[in-house]
Amino acid sequence: MQSLLFFITLLHLLNNSVAHQDDGGGGGNSCSHCVQVNGCISGKMRMEEKFKGNVSVSQLSEGDFIRGITGAEQKSAWCRVEAIFQVPNSQNQTTYDGFTADHMVIDDTVRPYGNKGEVQVGPIYTLATDCDASVNSAGQAFTPISTTFCPHELSWSEYLSVIAAVRRFTNQAGNFWYDLNSYHDNETAVVPRWVDQLPTICREVLLCSREDKCQAFENVMNEFVHDHLNKEYVEVVERAFPNMGGDVSKQQAGTVAEVVRPQKSSHIVLFSIVGSAMVVLLIIAVALLVFRVRMMKKKKAEKGLEPKKAQEASA
Repeated sequence: MQSLLFFITLLHLLNNSVAHQDDGGGGGNSCSHCVQVNGCISGKMRMEEKFKGNVSVSQLSEGDFIRGITGAEQKSAWCRVEAIFQVPNSQNQTTYDGFTADHMVIDDTVRPYGNKGEVQVGPIYTLATDCDASVNSAGQAFTPISTTFCPHELSWSEYLSVIAAVRRFTNQAGNFWYDLNSYHDNETAVVPRWVDQLPTICREVLLCSREDKCQAFENVMNEFVHDHLNKEYVEVVERAFPNMGGDVSKQQAGTVAEVVRPQKSSHIVLFSIVGSAMVVLLIIAVALLVFRVRMMKKKKAEKGLEPKKAQEASA
């Protein structure tokens, strides 16, 4: 379920495709429309931009830099805005302190914000940056996902696995995942409504990225792409992942799981460094041995000359 979390997380808006599930009122409390990266936040929310100062979300553009956090230690950073979209037909969306009730924020855990705080009604936005999370002017850190994708709380470590996998995938395939218009429902599919497959994607993303259990993730992504992604984007994904839907146990290049599963490059680098260090130490050891042998030979030669010198002196 969580494998789609990434994509969903990146998808950016569920909006119209999910709207008919709600009560019909545009001012619903949930953000079931929000399938995006940093989405379902009020356009009125204030953010600190590096050069513009304190601005509202609706005033941000791609390429701007806003406050955020990154890494296991949640270090503060300036984060580049990668994408920002107004959610269609969201003019009357209810938010609490700038968040829809189910938008995931960061406290001790990564959890839905809830229906507390100052109530506002207005358009909501999706916001994606190159950091792990964003921070608004009130100091609240928030993610790019909602419970529409991951219907439960996450630890910070779990969340980092998810967002890292999302980045690797979008870097490979492109940013069209943020556009709601990239998807469609399909009555002949196993899961007719594309949004209903998101929780499964979320779950499988975590299993693949953290436990290297990736076949179910590979299968659900292959199914999702071919059942719900528009044709022009299916071709893009197939070029990026020519073996999508393949056997991940063979670790063949071109599967979706290849860029989501635990990255082994760091281990390879470590082994390479250790191997190189061992070679250097071996060379040093051999050099020291040769030097020692030479010194011993030199001392023996000098000792052999001492009796002759003594005889010559007595003569």
